Amino acid sequence: MKPQKALHLHLELDKKKPKSLGGNYAIFEKYDGWYGYMDLFGSDIYSRAGRKIPSLRELSEKIRPHLPKVRGRLIFEIMIEGLEIDSFPTLNGILNRKHEQADDVYLMVHDFVPFGESSDAPFKYRYNLVREIVDKIGLPEVRVAPIIGTHTITDPSSNLPLKLHANQVWERGGEGIILKDINAPYMPEKRNHTLLKIKEELTLDMVVYGVEAGKVGGKYENTLGTLLVREKSGLTHTVSGMTDEQRDRWWAGKDIIVGRVVEIKAMKRNKDDGSLREPRFKAIRWDKGVDDID
Repeated sequence: MKPQKALHLHLELDKKKPKSLGGNYAIFEKYDGWYGYMDLFGSDIYSRAGRKIPSLRELSEKIRPHLPKVRGRLIFEIMIEGLEIDSFPTLNGILNRKHEQADDVYLMVHDFVPFGESSDAPFKYRYNLVREIVDKIGLPEVRVAPIIGTHTITDPSSNLPLKLHANQVWERGGEGIILKDINAPYMPEKRNHTLLKIKEELTLDMVVYGVEAGKVGGKYENTLGTLLVREKSGLTHTVSGMTDEQRDRWWAGKDIIVGRVVEIKAMKRNKDDGSLREPRFKAIRWDKGVDDID
């Protein structure tokens, strides 16, 4: 059984003939981890490609005696404590080790697919099973991925609540959000409206040429509100996404950030004017100068 594929909501809406969108959704944070699974009848931890992960052999052995006698597949993101933000390259290197066990690993469980007559169970039923199974396992390395909100899509072009949830995740440095139709079954290999994602797809390096204060009466009124950044082509953008500590420090000492090359992530570039959709600050590129921007 191969994984279900997530449909990118905003990229789909930009098509001339988008797929049918709508439903009642549970909202999760999209974790920057490895997709993994365990079958609950004595399985090891496997990767998306269906390969046993050698670096998680000891964790598999620790979890296996606690698995309930249920026929089905537990699906999760494989994470490492302290590597939640922009961690995938490091995580990839650690989990790919063949002769060394990975430390501080935990599994963020977000789905369970029963085998047999219940294989077409809706997600709201499957998520209840996730909570029951994780509770029975009773190990700190196995956790339930929390639902951070719910939303009913009736008009896909009007999705402000989803944007607010995505912004909250981006403010923490996360990837974005995943939406699961609570009434839909698990659909291996399918890409449709029952599993949606909102994430940043574009990464660019730009130079900071100025800063602006936050809006009067807003949270950042007396500190840095946005960075003014410029691409090599000359296109300019305003970006947010900084931490409160960064905002206060850079507002007090603007020379720390102005003139620096920074990494910006965005959902996409608009074709009509080259502007960016939802651009966010990610990091200062200390390894690059203005002349190094592509």
